[in-house]
Amino acid sequence: MKRANMRNLVVSAFAAGASAWTYAPNITYSAAISIDASQKYQTMIGGGCSGAFGIACQQFGSVGLSPANQEMVTQVLFDENIGGLTIVRNDIGSTPGHVRGDVASILPVCPPTPEGPFNYVWDRNDTCQLQLTQTALKYNPNVYVYADAWSAPGCMKTVGTEDEGGLICGVRGSSNCSGDWRQAYADYLVQYVKFYEQEGIEVSLLGAYNEPDFNPVTYACMESDGYQAKDFLEILYPTAKAAFPNISVACCDATGARQERNILYELQQAGGADLFDVATWHNYQSNPERPFNSNGKPNLMTEWADGSGPWNANWDVSGQLAEGFQWAMYMHNAFVNSDTSGYTHWWCAQNTTGDNALIRLDYDAYFVSARLWAFAAYFRFARPGAVRVGAASSAENVYVSAYVNANGTVAVPVINEAHFPYQLTVHLGGGIDASTATAYLTDNQHNVTMVGQTPIGGGGVFEATIEPRAVKTFFLS
Repeated sequence: MKRANMRNLVVSAFAAGASAWTYAPNITYSAAISIDASQKYQTMIGGGCSGAFGIACQQFGSVGLSPANQEMVTQVLFDENIGGLTIVRNDIGSTPGHVRGDVASILPVCPPTPEGPFNYVWDRNDTCQLQLTQTALKYNPNVYVYADAWSAPGCMKTVGTEDEGGLICGVRGSSNCSGDWRQAYADYLVQYVKFYEQEGIEVSLLGAYNEPDFNPVTYACMESDGYQAKDFLEILYPTAKAAFPNISVACCDATGARQERNILYELQQAGGADLFDVATWHNYQSNPERPFNSNGKPNLMTEWADGSGPWNANWDVSGQLAEGFQWAMYMHNAFVNSDTSGYTHWWCAQNTTGDNALIRLDYDAYFVSARLWAFAAYFRFARPGAVRVGAASSAENVYVSAYVNANGTVAVPVINEAHFPYQLTVHLGGGIDASTATAYLTDNQHNVTMVGQTPIGGGGVFEATIEPRAVKTFFLS
């Protein structure tokens, strides 16, 4: 047949209403799901976001968001029954003075030497990050606060400024320094935690680096390999623990999972394997594919957004990186492939036309992206302290993970990547004691919507349908 005639037949078929996707209506696609609560993995911390670089101020009125909507946006993000987020990542600022787009340093004037004087200043604002943290705690009293520095103050670095990369003075390879500033930088970080303590807020995790494998030059940044990280962490770790015995210390917020593995390996080669508590990484340059070499310590994905396109609030329309369905897959892969305990989006809410935030602000209006509902499909049900347990699917395009909460309830998020529904048979084992499975659907028409309850039969078995291109979370109680 000639190509032109073939083309005409195709055009005619579509004009007549033929479907691009056809499946035999008399075929039932089925998958078996098995849950084994005796097989235990990581303990979960949750999902989160940040207000760094002054973006928190947009959430609290700097671009016209009314007080009522300020409260509503934070509630949508952090309320256990809505967005379900549990992590706030704050930027420990290094900018002397107040500069738009930067976070002000608690040390406005750098001393000439590591001996001081250190005249710390607390403005009880922290470029609106304090208000973000306080309001998040209002809707979730157990918020996990991660305080992380992009750079040390300029006087403590080889380049003399918070920008342009450089090293902490005192680590191997540093030069052009007035002395060893490692203790001064450690004290600086701990002082930030003390200021939050004065406000009645406990900082859970303290970090000294942001993307130390990357030098953007134009904003606060600081470089380090694993050996240099060891040289600083051997000062920070005991200093932080002496001041706050329960605080955790992070290493090292690399740009990708592979880059983080390299830093951790070098840190261990340098003898610093015991100088951190949580491995922290970003998802920009490489994806998690296997467990981290962290000697059994937890790991967190602490920053990512697509950042390359216009605002995208969709669940599953084009397959673009910022769509909610894609984020559900990102989280599943991190939790299952790399035993990741939490996943943190870049910004919480931003006045923007791009896709760097979970919620888009437009003066006194706000718009929620489906990315938040991907978070909620996990973290409304797998709460902090939940333990991931064994879960398996018989179908390659049906993904499952499972989490046992401290109170015995179980969350089972199931992702159907296919373009057709599956009939699921779910088998519960390992001591799960539940009588009802409540189903919450997330797809193009539903935002973590309760769509039904199913009794769990004898032997711990229940059946359910999962819609195409959807997450359905089964909450077992």
